[in-house]
Amino acid sequence: MIIMGSQKDVMALFAERDIRRLFSAHDGWKTEPVLQSAGSYYRISRNKWVGEEVVLVAVSFDPAPKDDVFAPFDDQPDGWSTRTKKYLLVPQATNTSAIPPHIRVLLMQAFAFAGGELVWLTKKKNAMRFVPREQAKEEKAAV
Repeated sequence: MIIMGSQKDVMALFAERDIRRLFSAHDGWKTEPVLQSAGSYYRISRNKWVGEEVVLVAVSFDPAPKDDVFAPFDDQPDGWSTRTKKYLLVPQATNTSAIPPHIRVLLMQAFAFAGGELVWLTKKKNAMRFVPREQAKEEKAAV
């Protein structure tokens, strides 16, 4: 029996592509998945002259990420710096109001929420611009 293709989830492949775009190997970043049962997490690091720079990235495809996505950030193994930067990679137009302020939000290029549904932005010519909810409220109030 010959198995063709990848056994990895296609959505995870798109998320990894965005992570590699943001944290390029050309800039010295090394990406390694961290095994978690509740989602996709990545430890990204590079050596700098002052030591190792470490970034943790969680991936969420929820319209409003819940607290359980952030729990692994607090359960770091010994040896990981307390200065580790923490990011959450989410589709465009995700409700990010409940995300703690110490976690930075990164937006995916291939996925967005439209009308409460997760949509795949297949072609750039057909892509729609999604305004974050907070910015849309500000623009609406200004009018």
